[in-house]
Amino acid sequence: MKRILFITVLFFASILSAQQMAFNFIEITVEPNSQDQIAELFDEFMDGKKFNSGGMVLERLRHGRKDGRTHRIVWMWEIDNGGFAEELADFENDAFWRGLFNFVESWGDARSGRILNWKEGDTKKNPWVHIWDIKAKDPKAFASAQKKFTESASVLFTDRVVGFGTYDVNKPNGASHWALVTGKNLNDHLGFISEVQDNKAFKVYVQNRGEVEQTHDFIVEVLRRYQ
Repeated sequence: MKRILFITVLFFASILSAQQMAFNFIEITVEPNSQDQIAELFDEFMDGKKFNSGGMVLERLRHGRKDGRTHRIVWMWEIDNGGFAEELADFENDAFWRGLFNFVESWGDARSGRILNWKEGDTKKNPWVHIWDIKAKDPKAFASAQKKFTESASVLFTDRVVGFGTYDVNKPNGASHWALVTGKNLNDHLGFISEVQDNKAFKVYVQNRGEVEQTHDFIVEVLRRYQ
C-alpha cells in the first residue's frame, strides 16, 4: 500500500504559481552512510524530466528531528495541474522506487497541506531551511499578518526562500500552519533571528497576527531540488 501511495503522490508534483498550491511530504529513516547513493538515485531518475508546473525536494532532517527520522521527500504541486510533462514508463517508475526501498529502514508520517504565500530564493546559496509549526487562533488574521510582513520586510529576505501555509492532513501536534525561511547554515539562521526581531515590520506582525502557539520548530537541509 505504501508503494502505491508514494507512486500516486509522485505523479502530482508541481511548484508555486498563481493557482492554489499544495504539498505532501513523507519522513523516512535511511540506512547509515547511504545519503550520497540516494541523492545519485534521485539525480538519475530525474535526469531530463520536467514537471507540468511542479517540483520535488530531497531533504536531510537536522535539528529538531523526531523518532529517528533522517530525511524527508517533499512534493509541491499546483492543484489540478500536477505531474510530469511526459508520462513515465512503468519500468522506470518501478526501478526508482525499488532502488529507494533498498536504502530505507523505515517510513514515517506523511503530511499534506496548502501553500498560501511563497517568495522564491536561492536554495543553493541558502540550503538550510528553518520551519515553524504553529497553532493560530485566528487563521485569517495570522495569514494576513504573515503576508504583509514578508512584503514589507522584503529587504531581510534577499536570496532567501520564505514560505507560509497550512497543514490540512495529519496535522503535527495539532498545528494549523507552518512558516519557513532558508539560510546558509545554522550560524546564519541564529544571526538572522536577531535581524528579524529588530525589524519594525516584525513588531507590527506580532501585534496583528493574533494569538498563536508554536508547537515545534526544526531545520532541514536541501540536498536536491527538482522543478
